[in-house]
Amino acid sequence: MKKVTLLKKYCLVGLAGIIAASAIGCTSEDINLDKDEVAEDVSSEESLKDEENEKVEDNAAGSTGDSSDSEDGKDESDANTESTEDADGNDDDTDIGANSRTAYKEFEDGTAKVKYVISDGDLFFNAEYNDPVFEEGEFYSMDEIIEACKELGQYNADGNPTITYTEIDCGDDCIPELYVDIQFGAASSLAMIIKEVDGELVLCYDELYGYRYMLEIGSDGTIEGSGSSAANIHSIKKAFIDADGNYIYYYGCTETLSLYNFSLYTSGVNEADLSTDGLDINHIGVDQYYFSEDYRNCDYFYHYFIFDDNYEDISTDADYEDSSEIKQAFSDAGVLPYTQDEIDEMLAERAEEVGYPGK
Repeated sequence: MKKVTLLKKYCLVGLAGIIAASAIGCTSEDINLDKDEVAEDVSSEESLKDEENEKVEDNAAGSTGDSSDSEDGKDESDANTESTEDADGNDDDTDIGANSRTAYKEFEDGTAKVKYVISDGDLFFNAEYNDPVFEEGEFYSMDEIIEACKELGQYNADGNPTITYTEIDCGDDCIPELYVDIQFGAASSLAMIIKEVDGELVLCYDELYGYRYMLEIGSDGTIEGSGSSAANIHSIKKAFIDADGNYIYYYGCTETLSLYNFSLYTSGVNEADLSTDGLDINHIGVDQYYFSEDYRNCDYFYHYFIFDDNYEDISTDADYEDSSEIKQAFSDAGVLPYTQDEIDEMLAERAEEVGYPGK
C-alpha cells in the first residue's frame, strides 16, 4: 500500500471623468454700409470683405483646434477610467483572506479565542474516552486549550508545548485556514484546524496523534492518518476539510498480514464465521476498506492477497477465480471479496462523490 507524502506548510468602480467637448461658435459682425458710401468708395468695401474673410478663416481654425482638444480630453478620461478600474480589481485580489489572516494572528498572539463546536471533525475533545472539558458554543484561548489537555492527561504541567501555526487552503478558494500543531512530547501531539467564519474563529477539526499513530496534514486540507494496533495489523485513513470547514471522511483501510486470529465482519460489529481449514494462513493478507469512522455501523469491503516470506505480493488472476479456495472460504462466510482493480474503481467513485482534493 503506497504511502502518500503530503506537503505540510502553508472593483471600487472608478469614477469616470466626463469632459464635455466645447464647440466655440463663430459670430460674424454685422456690417451696415450706406449705399452712397459704397458707391463712392469701392476700395473701402473690398477692404471690409477681406477683413470678414480673415475672421471666418480664423474662427474655422479655432473650431478645429477645440475639437481636437476635446478628443484628446476624452481619450485621457477613458485612460484614467481604465486605470482606476484596474486598480480596483487589484484591490479585490489583495483583500481576499485578509480578515481571516488578521483573526488567526490575534489567536496566535493570545488576543482572540476559538469557538468550540461538536462536529464530525471533533475527534479528540469529544472522544468517548475523554471527559467533557469544553462547552459547545463557548470560546477558548490557546492557553485554555492547553490547560484542557492537561486535564485530559495529555500534557505534563511542568513542561512547555511546542506550537506551530501554518496557513493552509482548504477547498482551494484562496481563503486561508489555520493549522495548529501542538507537540506535548515525543509520544503525544494535537492537530487542530481553525476557520474564520463571519468574524468568528471556529474549531473545525481536532485529533490526537503520536504513539503508534501518525498524522499528515496537507496544504490543501487533506488529512492522512496511519498507525498499527499490532505487528501485523496496520491502518490508514484519508479525510479532508472542505472550503466551508466541514470534516469529510474519504475512506479507511485496515491491512492484516496472516489469517491467524483474523476476524471477518459482514458489517459493523457483525462477525462472520471464516473457515481457514486447508489455507496457508501465514501467507494470506486481507485489506478491509470502509467509508465511515463509525465502526459499529459501517459496511466493509474486502480484498485478499498472497505474499511470500519477504512480504511481497505474489497474487495471480487465478487466486480470484471462483475456483480459488480463498475466495470460496470468503463466499461461504457470506462475504464477497473484491479484486484490487475493483477496489480502485470503488475508491475513485468515492473520491468523486465526496470531492476529495488529494490523490
